[in-house]
Amino acid sequence: MMQSSCRNVVEVIRLHQPELEEVAKVLEKSLEKNFVETSVSIVDCPDLTCEPFHLLSPGLCGSPRLTDIGGIPYLNPVPVMDKIYDLKNVPKWSDLSDSTSVLMIGAGAGPSHVLSGTLAEMMSNIRIDSHQQITNKSRICKINENGFYVLENLENSSECMHMMNLFISEGKPGKVIELKAKCRIGNEAFIHSLQSALRNHYGTQPVGLGGTFVLSKGKARVHVMPCYSETPLQTDVEIQNWLKFFEMSSPLTCLGYLMSYDPGFSLRMEHFHCFSNHGDGGHFHYDTTPQEAEYIGYFNVPEYLFRVDRPAL
Repeated sequence: MMQSSCRNVVEVIRLHQPELEEVAKVLEKSLEKNFVETSVSIVDCPDLTCEPFHLLSPGLCGSPRLTDIGGIPYLNPVPVMDKIYDLKNVPKWSDLSDSTSVLMIGAGAGPSHVLSGTLAEMMSNIRIDSHQQITNKSRICKINENGFYVLENLENSSECMHMMNLFISEGKPGKVIELKAKCRIGNEAFIHSLQSALRNHYGTQPVGLGGTFVLSKGKARVHVMPCYSETPLQTDVEIQNWLKFFEMSSPLTCLGYLMSYDPGFSLRMEHFHCFSNHGDGGHFHYDTTPQEAEYIGYFNVPEYLFRVDRPAL
């Protein structure tokens, strides 16, 4: 199904939505192969407004869905500078306009037009009520003039650029999947372990998993986008050389989602950004101290994915 929203076309994908208990069993098998200690449970969602999660709503329940906005082709090889998206439109795009409250958390590119032309990793944490009143506790991480990263609050703009991947819900308490994992021994990182489990089990049935997790111990490989490249970035090698990679310290709170399968909509298959109280943040890749690594996360399984302004191939 397709609907038009201003100048952006919104495509609606009905996802396969298994019961949480079924998904938990699938994820548990994969985590057990990659970590020494694991625990996968269905629990009442703890209050995620508290440390270390800092979300603007307590839960991840109530009309869970994903929104995939824009995409990498709007950034590379050459940035498309008019791809500016106001996230206050997300409830309309995702058919939640009548909800009393909408929580949106996830990963994307910050509003460089607001940040003096600087590219930035954006960690979205926004709540919108039925009166379009916005509470914004998003963060961005950017590279400063000295070549180092700086983590900042972004409370004066609800916009992003180029791309954004959001897990959306009404932010209500309810049942969620709790994942705990300690001491990685496998080759698959935490995120990839979850994604491959869903992909291998469900095949061409698209299953999503969205929410938040914390790397509570250990360190991680994280990248932060620098300023826009002066030359087109044509290959993966060129993109990797352009990005700035760092080893960052826990605790790192991560927001985003992953998908098991793309049914032909040019989806971002996984995207998590992280932030902290000690100045570290950016695009989360994997832990770099596997013996020390310790994770705890809370996730829900979405019923729909809304594809906004899909790039033409």
